[in-house]
Amino acid sequence: MPDTLLQPLFVLLWSSGYVVGSLAIQVSSPVPLLATRFVLASLATVPLALRTGRVRGAPLGRLAIIGLLFQVTQFGGIYGGFALGVPAGLSALVMLGLSPLVITGLAIAGGQETHDVRVWTGLVIGVAGVAIGLTPELGDARIGGGLLLTVVGMLGLAGGSVLQKRWGAGVDPMVSAAAQSVTGAAVMVPVLAVAGGRVVAGPQLALTLAWLGVGMGTGTLVVLVNLLARFDASRVSALLLLVPAVTAIASVPALGEALHPATLAGMAVSGAGVWVAIRSGKRPAGEHARRRLVPRHRACSRGHTPA
Repeated sequence: MPDTLLQPLFVLLWSSGYVVGSLAIQVSSPVPLLATRFVLASLATVPLALRTGRVRGAPLGRLAIIGLLFQVTQFGGIYGGFALGVPAGLSALVMLGLSPLVITGLAIAGGQETHDVRVWTGLVIGVAGVAIGLTPELGDARIGGGLLLTVVGMLGLAGGSVLQKRWGAGVDPMVSAAAQSVTGAAVMVPVLAVAGGRVVAGPQLALTLAWLGVGMGTGTLVVLVNLLARFDASRVSALLLLVPAVTAIASVPALGEALHPATLAGMAVSGAGVWVAIRSGKRPAGEHARRRLVPRHRACSRGHTPA
């Protein structure tokens, strides 16, 4: 799929997770919600991964570590924070406003990327836009254990993204999605057996779980893995800055929420920041390689020996 379609698709899919997650948490507590999500995602991804025949030789242990961070820690922190009263606006600001900064910092510290002032400038502008857009929702924000869980979830997202870029290179995206989903299910199903949780059976539960488990657990994860294989982690994480505004717009018909003018202003600012970060980001590795081959070819054609 072309990058011009893959990137907006990622933003739309990720935004849908916040809207559907808000609906799901109304009829289920976090533990059964997460356990069911990961089981459904495993049932959807494992057969497809086995069909590709690329499971053999895949770094399953490392993919499991990524799954602990990216699936269990991230979504456990998000839904745990929701259950303890953290508003969706504050959760989005922490998860999607701070994570691009942390991801970029970790990638630079790990030697995967080089320091680029323009990327940092774009990310800071984007975070400012997220903060502006969420200002109407932050007045009643609660802090405490719920906020701490949200921060832990953000660190899971950041750490999982960086390790996926480092360890997941060359791994089939469906294999990566299957390994992460199975890891999440292996952790959360025993927790559910011990802790239990509130579940209100009905169409709302069935539909939200179907989307979170299959749509998000398969489609969104595969799209993310593809993006991380093509681009720097900082460039991919910058796309997350667009999610709060898109989520706010989608929440108008889905959740009956009002759209505040500040949300539109924040969308414009964050969009500008993302544009700066993406324009400044590195080109895909393959394109770098192609560009490096040009001078060598020209040198050979002129009878010179390449250095």
